[in-house]
Amino acid sequence: MLLKAQWVLPISKKPIEDGAVVVEGSKIKAVGKYKRLLGRFPDEEVVDFGKAIILPGFIDIHTHLEYSIFRGLLDDLSYADWKIQLTMKSAGLKKGDWELSAHIGALEALQSGITTIADITGSGASLKAAKDAGLRGVIYYEVADMDHTKVPQIIVDAEKTISRWNDMVSGTNLIIGLAPHSPYTVSPPLYKKASEWARQTKLKMCTHLAGSKAEYDFVKFGSGVLPNEYWDLMGWGDILWQPTGVSPVKYLEEWGVFDGGDVLAVHCVQVNEADIDILKKYDVSVAHCPRCNAKLGMGIAPLPSFAHRNLKVGLGTDSPASNNTMDIFDEMRIGVLLQRGVKGSFDFTAEDFVRMATLGGAEAINMESEVGSLDPGKQADIVVVDMSHSHQTPAREPYSALVYTANQENVVLTMVAGKTLYRDGVYATLDEQAILEKSEPIRKRLKLE
Repeated sequence: MLLKAQWVLPISKKPIEDGAVVVEGSKIKAVGKYKRLLGRFPDEEVVDFGKAIILPGFIDIHTHLEYSIFRGLLDDLSYADWKIQLTMKSAGLKKGDWELSAHIGALEALQSGITTIADITGSGASLKAAKDAGLRGVIYYEVADMDHTKVPQIIVDAEKTISRWNDMVSGTNLIIGLAPHSPYTVSPPLYKKASEWARQTKLKMCTHLAGSKAEYDFVKFGSGVLPNEYWDLMGWGDILWQPTGVSPVKYLEEWGVFDGGDVLAVHCVQVNEADIDILKKYDVSVAHCPRCNAKLGMGIAPLPSFAHRNLKVGLGTDSPASNNTMDIFDEMRIGVLLQRGVKGSFDFTAEDFVRMATLGGAEAINMESEVGSLDPGKQADIVVVDMSHSHQTPAREPYSALVYTANQENVVLTMVAGKTLYRDGVYATLDEQAILEKSEPIRKRLKLE
């Protein structure tokens, strides 16, 4: 198959005008000028997308697909209040509800051109949805508890669950990792034991870190909403927490959480220069979620400092519960505008953010040898974005057009491993109508609670 468009963005090389990509099986065979590739592969079926951009599938390195049912239900709250309300509402969901919710997220991921996800789930619903959809990615099993006495049983349960999940993803494009939730929900012994086990078994690890002032105040000073209202809600009110006197990043370093490598830290907005030095020392990757961080008042990540240290940074949409949409275009656009409008930093361009949403994300989860750019031999994870609308014409600068004019509605093709999963509003692997119809009763129930 030969895919043709006005522009091809390999990411690893300069944009190609009147370009094409040849797909053979699950991999990319060739990338270059259309006429040249047509001469080399005259028998290939040509699919001409016209005024469009072909680029690598987007890599969303922080998602919670299973939270999609909460879209618009928890708006206009600070992070701590949002977390409390999310926890209370979550108690009303059953296993089937979680799975349906995750399938809503999978629908939107495909429509948004997202081909790879790094998802945190405790229920396993995201795993089922991602598998059914045909997505690529890492599914992290979430562990959390502040009760020190429960650590041995939590690890035993995690071993059993991850073994079962590994069987479930056999033969798919998914792998399993481990995610201690955050410094305010995971006891020090659980962090230590989980990270040690991840190192021993070579599991990828992910944790929410330095995401809000509430988390920072909890770790360093032992104060705020989290150790009071939230802990009472979780049944941890009688557990004694000794303030550490250090930042969340330093706290996790002291407990050896970063020692094994292959750690993805989500958010990292409440960090100073010393914290960033620690992240660099241990080669910790960062999932940057600009819209979620802004909407919940969490803060704005110091991207220039990350770049100065050459940290691996990718983009995450988080979840519709906090961010309302999984639109990676909005993530890029608002991300670059926040750096300029609030931080006064012009260090980043539209091209930088497109790279962050593709190859940068692949590097952050150590999958850059497989995906993230259009190079021969890599997996044929491809997205095509229509650029024919009036608000996009003329589109002479493809990176600028993607970031400043496009949105998820402009995606016309999403392909993973050479298989078309979404084309012109039609899903190949998921029943959109059935999923959306079944979601309405759940949503009505949540609104009444």
